Amino acid sequence: MATCEKKIADRLGTMISENRQKMGLSQKELAQDICSQPMISSIEHGTYVPNVVLFMQLCDRLNINLDDSFLKTALKLNSNADFSNHVFELCKHHEYAKMIAYMDEEQVIDSLTSVNDFQTYYYYYGCALYQLKHDALGAKRYFNTAALYGDAIKNQCPESEVEILIFNAMGVIELQLGHPKKALDHFLIARKSLDLAQNKSENLNVINYQYGLALYNLTAYNQALSILLEGFDRVRKNESYFMLPEYALLIMNCHQKMGNSMEAGKYKMQYEVFSDMD
Repeated sequence: MATCEKKIADRLGTMISENRQKMGLSQKELAQDICSQPMISSIEHGTYVPNVVLFMQLCDRLNINLDDSFLKTALKLNSNADFSNHVFELCKHHEYAKMIAYMDEEQVIDSLTSVNDFQTYYYYYGCALYQLKHDALGAKRYFNTAALYGDAIKNQCPESEVEILIFNAMGVIELQLGHPKKALDHFLIARKSLDLAQNKSENLNVINYQYGLALYNLTAYNQALSILLEGFDRVRKNESYFMLPEYALLIMNCHQKMGNSMEAGKYKMQYEVFSDMD
């Protein structure tokens, strides 16, 4: 295995192993319905680099990201800064049960006053529910509720940071529920709104990534690559490093699927560089 690929394999293997042990899962339990136990062992020992589909399935079972929330900074409420900071910290540390319990408190609900407040509240709630229980249908109800505040869903033109994230999350959930056309429609709306909004928030680095990942999972590798390269360039143009390793890794996988070994090798190297910056 080449040096760069070996470093990637070691880093991914360590992450999978550490999170598996934190959750108290055996390799066999982690592998169930995803892959074989020997493959988990090979990944954890750094002798096999999982493809992006396998990697995302393992991350999903280990509660690594989806909506880790791919949030770099807290989403702000107009009326309750304490809520924003507290929920973000719980989200960042994967304490989703505590997030839900906190958001269920009467004083928290009573503090919500503006459209942005309710959108942010229901967005966070849907994310926490999905991460905690993998309840895609339940999460969809909360995201739909969030989208009903304001005119974003009616006009299909989200404008604010949280509205764009809501549409993106709805795309993720529709894909999980087996509705690829609905999912791609939501991703496309989020992407178009990203272009119109000119919002440089690092939280929005996720938009092109999730769209590209959906296309990759649907084996539309050319389309996926186009979206991912656009997102990759946007992140760098905004002088951000948040999610650059994820972009580089998925772009690498696209090139591998398309037989572009030279380009795949280039993004392997970029993945290594950006991971070291994290």
